[in-house]
Amino acid sequence: RKLAGDMAVKESEAEWQQYQQVQLSVVARLKQAYYRRSYAFSAVDVLERNLELLRKFLRITEARYSVGKAAQQDVYKAQTQISILETKKVQLQREKRAREAEINSLVNRPPGSSLNRPAALTPMPLPVQLEELYAAARENSPMLRRDEKMIQRAEVAVNMARKEYYPDVTLNGGYYNMGRMPDMFMFRADFKIPLYYFRKQRAAVAEQAQTLVQSRKTYEATNQGIHFRIQDDYLMSQTSEQLVRLYGQTVIPQASLALESSLSSYETGAVDFLTVFMNYITVVEYEMNYYEELQNFYLALARLEEMTARRLTP
Repeated sequence: RKLAGDMAVKESEAEWQQYQQVQLSVVARLKQAYYRRSYAFSAVDVLERNLELLRKFLRITEARYSVGKAAQQDVYKAQTQISILETKKVQLQREKRAREAEINSLVNRPPGSSLNRPAALTPMPLPVQLEELYAAARENSPMLRRDEKMIQRAEVAVNMARKEYYPDVTLNGGYYNMGRMPDMFMFRADFKIPLYYFRKQRAAVAEQAQTLVQSRKTYEATNQGIHFRIQDDYLMSQTSEQLVRLYGQTVIPQASLALESSLSSYETGAVDFLTVFMNYITVVEYEMNYYEELQNFYLALARLEEMTARRLTP
């Protein structure tokens, strides 16, 4: 009975770790939905700002076309690009509503509840080193702890199966009130002898031993999987951090200066339409990439939090 109680305790502890893992998973999903929604707002801002610049460019092109200094196809290209950006805006608006619905679902709010605009994602240094994440996972990961509890449960089960080799003794006693007749007492002793242990008890021990081996292999597989996912997300966050810094400090400022210079020269006829148009496309693309990499950085941190049970984001 004590061994059976120990097995039940290990099973309950394993289920508690599973509950802890579900909590971490829900929080990670909630954060990722929040970051995706924040990205959608920032991306829409980028498109709206650049749409205004493109409309200005279109007006200049139409004026030059009216006096015969620009080709009609230049006007069509600018109009087409406006339509493309409007299409992207529609897609991002859908993403905002989808992530809003996901957040309401995760926090059990009524469907259709409105949410305030999320705070804009801002660049931040990577707050942890890879070895620290490995150590946090070994110490805190509910997935690993659950597998450890299942190993301990399997070890108790092996010991319990071995106990079946021993005879089982049952003692009974009773008292009977016979009314006017003398009271009657009864004592009984039962002995259960495992005569067929070669076919029954030995097979049960072998079964539990294989279950123990399976539990240990499951732990090893979980440990390897967690280490791979940690390294993968760490490298993703590291790469995104570097790209965000490059886009924000070097690439976007240089591309914006090139666009402003070419647009001013286009008004005077010093450069052609294609040069300005390509500079404009480059600026929009780099600004969108900036916010996308910023989103990827925070998404990777949220997944690392789920695997290590360590808080990495505000």
